[in-house]
Amino acid sequence: MFWGMPQPIFFDHIKIIPAYEIVSHRSLWSFVSLFLILILFGKIKEVKKILFDKLYLSLLLISGILITCNWIGFIIAISLNRLQDASMGYYLSPIISIMLGFLVLKENLSKLKITSILLILIAIFYLLLSSKSFPLLALLIGFTFAFYGLIRKRINVSSEIGLFFESGFISIFAIIYLIYLYINGTSYFLNNNYYSFLLILTGPITVFPLFFFNIGVRNIQLGLAGIIFYLAPTFHFLTSIFILEEKLNNNKLIAFIIIWFAVIIYIYDSLKKEKINENNTQLLN
Repeated sequence: MFWGMPQPIFFDHIKIIPAYEIVSHRSLWSFVSLFLILILFGKIKEVKKILFDKLYLSLLLISGILITCNWIGFIIAISLNRLQDASMGYYLSPIISIMLGFLVLKENLSKLKITSILLILIAIFYLLLSSKSFPLLALLIGFTFAFYGLIRKRINVSSEIGLFFESGFISIFAIIYLIYLYINGTSYFLNNNYYSFLLILTGPITVFPLFFFNIGVRNIQLGLAGIIFYLAPTFHFLTSIFILEEKLNNNKLIAFIIIWFAVIIYIYDSLKKEKINENNTQLLN
């Protein structure tokens, strides 16, 4: 719910600030926030281990670039009053992940998952034909988050430590960019106390839901966690209509309905698979 409502409302409140400046601050202050959290919970030893692993560092650099592109897409969507596109992107992401799993990891596809993929393709083609515009933001958000998940799946690190390195890598470039803005007098940071405070808050607001989501995942079934995660784009959708007052045209509504059917099929298939795995585990025990 925090991902789906307070977060987009917050970024909508600062949409006067250019997206690249917001993302730069989001990376920098996420890095600072996570550094303090890792010290507080005594996880610096885990950080030191990764510092000497070139493969992990390389993959985290790539995943850092992907999550940055995802953030840029999300903030641009809000600045253009198109939060519905961001919602659609996060609905698409798990289905895209299924395709990536099949193509890259050679994972098997059930008939229900194939049906989900076909429905998503139908929704995208319908948007292309009906609105005569390419759903670029939705696809950017969906694909970057799916590829991000694919890479993070290959790295055995917790989300907070992974994001610490990702935001750290991006912060190197972010600081250079922010100094450039300040020298040119186009920076909102330090030139306006109110916006400076809000830009610092972009870090904690990014880290807060991630931190508690990780705690929650450790205490519930993975299938249930996947369903709960769908609250985020659902609240994005509701927030866009009832709070940010974005218009929902009929073509986009039809596309959303098709996507919702795909998501329901995907969730049903995931729960069914998890139930089978639980039964097999009980039989083995």
